[in-house]
Amino acid sequence: MNKEIPLLTASDVDLRVAQLIQTKNGTYANLLVYKNARVDMKILDEVFGPMNWARSHSVIDGRLFCTVSVWDEVKEQWVSKQDVGVPSNAEATKGEASDAFKRACFNIGIGRELYSAPDIRIKLNDDEVLVGNNGKPKTYAKFYVADDMQYDKEQNRFTRFTVLDKDGRERYRVKEAKQVINEDNHKNYSKPPFGEAVNADEAVCQSCHAAIKSPKVIEYAMNKYGKPICYECQKRMAR
Repeated sequence: MNKEIPLLTASDVDLRVAQLIQTKNGTYANLLVYKNARVDMKILDEVFGPMNWARSHSVIDGRLFCTVSVWDEVKEQWVSKQDVGVPSNAEATKGEASDAFKRACFNIGIGRELYSAPDIRIKLNDDEVLVGNNGKPKTYAKFYVADDMQYDKEQNRFTRFTVLDKDGRERYRVKEAKQVINEDNHKNYSKPPFGEAVNADEAVCQSCHAAIKSPKVIEYAMNKYGKPICYECQKRMAR
């Protein structure tokens, strides 16, 4: 099989606030970089053809798995990749099925460059931060990836990754491999400052995209890694 999976374009990549961090200098938003299931289906159609791939779901030990199969025209057989999903807060079963599908597509190679996505933390403006009914901060701020996104396959890193807000203002950009320019007074940070972790509507692991519900796990990850990492991924990283 000599099918080449194309790199994602900026329009294929979505951003959402995964975590809010309060510091003495203001409120910062950690952004989750992800693709949705429609992108996976589009690329499967383009690369293999609409009739040359299939998906199926099965429950194993109470967990929902997805198997994505593609037709190998050379070997004249199906090649399959499988992965497990994580329930979402809304429409748990549908979200779990979609998550399992997206993870299986990662195994095929679709969007695998997102594993090298930068850790994005943006200082929010005062008018972007609200106080929720629980007294904790929340935000409805939306962010987007600029069209100039570039990924270097040889170096396995993004060489250009710019984040815009709803008004088209640049809020974050990757300039070099380890240098990030943040809108906060245009200072350079290898790791932006962080303080006490605060739960947003949900915390999402920046490694496997699973939901994190334990405040202690979130706080430990923020202090050690500077980003939300679930307990299972923390164990793997410690090995």
